[in-house]
Amino acid sequence: MHANEAWIAMFRQIPIALHDTLALGLTTGSEIVIQRIVQLASNFMIIRGRLAGTQDAGRIVLIPYEQLAFLAVQRDLKDAEVEAIFGQDAPGDFAALPVNGEPLLQAEYATVIDTPSEVKKPAAVSKSALVAKLRDRLK
Repeated sequence: MHANEAWIAMFRQIPIALHDTLALGLTTGSEIVIQRIVQLASNFMIIRGRLAGTQDAGRIVLIPYEQLAFLAVQRDLKDAEVEAIFGQDAPGDFAALPVNGEPLLQAEYATVIDTPSEVKKPAAVSKSALVAKLRDRLK
């Protein structure tokens, strides 16, 4: 699949209701906040939006797909929403994902999946200890 076609297919999966929550990262380092996708042409997209960090909303921007570095959704999406938009991969499908351009070997895949990551929860801090720290800082 051509890179442009992949971008177009991905944008078509995103519901119109989410268009105003999208931001595009460009290869130049600029970010563009989308209000609405106007058109997905074969080599570029036309959006209504603004440069991130500005208040110039409503500008029409033509962006070549070659300039796109990433797409970000600017609000939290629940797992069910992500699955509804992009689908859900079966656990075995991850074995076929390439790593650095090379397919992950089945043994490596098993090691990555079966190795538990040790995540320690922080110890509970008492209210009196927090108040004591605050009092010390205020002195």
